[in-house]
This record gives sequence, C-alpha cells and structure tokens, in this order.
Amino acid sequence: MKSTVLFSVFFFLTTITFAQEGFKGEHFIEVSGTARQEVEPNEIYVNVQLREFEENREKVSLEKLDKEFWDAIKNAGIDRKKVTIANVGSQFGKLGRKDKDAFREKTYQLILSSGAELEKLLEKVEPVKVNQITLTKITHTELEKYRLELKVKALQAAKAKADALLKSIGSEMGKTLMVREFENYYPMDNMAANVMVRSKANYEAGGDVPAEDPTAFRKITLQAQVTAQFEIK
Repeated sequence: MKSTVLFSVFFFLTTITFAQEGFKGEHFIEVSGTARQEVEPNEIYVNVQLREFEENREKVSLEKLDKEFWDAIKNAGIDRKKVTIANVGSQFGKLGRKDKDAFREKTYQLILSSGAELEKLLEKVEPVKVNQITLTKITHTELEKYRLELKVKALQAAKAKADALLKSIGSEMGKTLMVREFENYYPMDNMAANVMVRSKANYEAGGDVPAEDPTAFRKITLQAQVTAQFEIK
C-alpha cells in the first residue's frame, strides 16, 4: 500500500513537470497577413485556326487562307516573331474519306502584348474568314517578381497586426519565431481560356455569335498569404 502511494505521487509530480516544460517558450502570438494586387497582362496567347471550306461549290485552299492571314498580320503591325505554328492537320468531309474530301487546317499561336494589339488583330483578320480565334491564356512576364513583392507585403501586414494586437493588451512584440507562406494564386489568369471568337464568315454560316467582347478580359489578380509567429516579451 505504501509503495502504491509513493508511485502515485511520483506520477503526479512527473505530470506537472512535463506540463511546465510544455509551456516553456510558448509565449507567442500567431497571425496571418495577406496582400492582393491586380496586374495588367502583357502576354496574351491567341490561337488562330485556318481551315479549308467550300464556297460556291469550290474549295477555298489553305494556301489562299494562309496568304491572307499573313497579309492581315502585316497590316496589323504584328511582328512575325510573335507568330508560331501550333498545329497542322486535316478533317474529312461528311460524304467520304477521299483526299478530295479532306479539308486541311493549320493553327497559329500568337503572343500579343496588349488588348489594343489584340483588337487590331481582330480588325485586320476578319476578312480572312478564319475558322476560329481562341484566347488561350493571359499572363505577365514578371509574375515571379510580383509574387515575391506580395509575400513581403503580406508578412509586413502580419507583423503590423501582431504589434497592434499586443499593444492593445499592454504587451510588447519580440523577435519573429516562424513564418509560413502559402502559394500565390491568380484566379483570373485563365479567364480568357473560356472565350472563343468565331469569324464573321463562320457565324454567318450558322455558327454561334460571340457573347462578349473578346478583348474585355480582366486583369490578373494575384494574392499572397503568410502566417507568422512573434514572441511576446
């Protein structure tokens, strides 16, 4: 019986010791900070698809469409270096799979630098009777720089919040104990991917009329978030 009591007392003291050690160094405040910024895109990815079609029972050749396309690029003042071939191929007509029923197609990718440049492209390429024009991506060449700047601002916001909270209860903030960052995200980055513009000739022949102005895409929205722990003196 005596030994049992001693064991119980020892266990109780040990528990208290562990509890006291567990609270050592835990006088801190943990807060989060966020920063948000909108960025005007300077890289606009556009796919232009050319596809042979029949007009007055005659096939309009890919070579003719290709020449008209490059003339439009020149008239729009777009540097040829901004244009690359994204895809080439052919589709077969409904009546058979003979070579004469195949409609060849080619897709170009353009990387434009502004909405104004895109508007100029659409204006000059309209008479070409392209099959479709698709905005696939909008981005900015210095996104990494903006990401880092936002993380710094988010951390500064977290520090200011911790300092204000501690001062409100008469405490003082000490050194930084921990910083945890979250990845930036930009929900508006791929908004243009859902915008498709059919050529005038295409929707006059029964295609869908574009529901919105293809150049009216929004800015890229960036956001950074950090969580930080600061010592309470």
